[in-house]
Amino acid sequence: MSQPKRVLIVDDDEGFAESNKDLLEAYGYEVHTAQDGATGLRMARSVRPDVMILDVMMATDTEGFEVARKIPDSPELKDMAVLLVTGVARALRLPAACNRTRPGCPSPASWTSPSPRSV
Repeated sequence: MSQPKRVLIVDDDEGFAESNKDLLEAYGYEVHTAQDGATGLRMARSVRPDVMILDVMMATDTEGFEVARKIPDSPELKDMAVLLVTGVARALRLPAACNRTRPGCPSPASWTSPSPRSV
C-alpha cells in the first residue's frame, strides 16, 4: 500500500485550515496545519509535506511571501510544491467574482499562469 500524500496547510484562519484539513483527509491525504509562517517552516522541515498550502496574508500582508522565499534555501524542502492562497479580494474590497472583463478587478496584465506541477 502506498503512503498517503502529505499536505501542510499554513493559515492563520483556523476555520479555513480545519475545514480544508477535514476535506483533504476524507480523500486520503495526511494533513498537518500551522497557524503562522515560522511554525509552518519548522513543521515543513519535520513532516516533509508533498505540498504546502500557504496563506499570503497572515500576521502581515506579506508573511506568506516571506515564507515562500525561504523554501528554496532549504535543501529538504526544495522539491515541495507550494500553493499560495489569499483573501486579497476581501482585503482590497474587490468584487467577489473577478474575471478579466469585470470593472474593479486586477488588470489581466498582472495575472500570470503558474507552471503545472503534480503533487
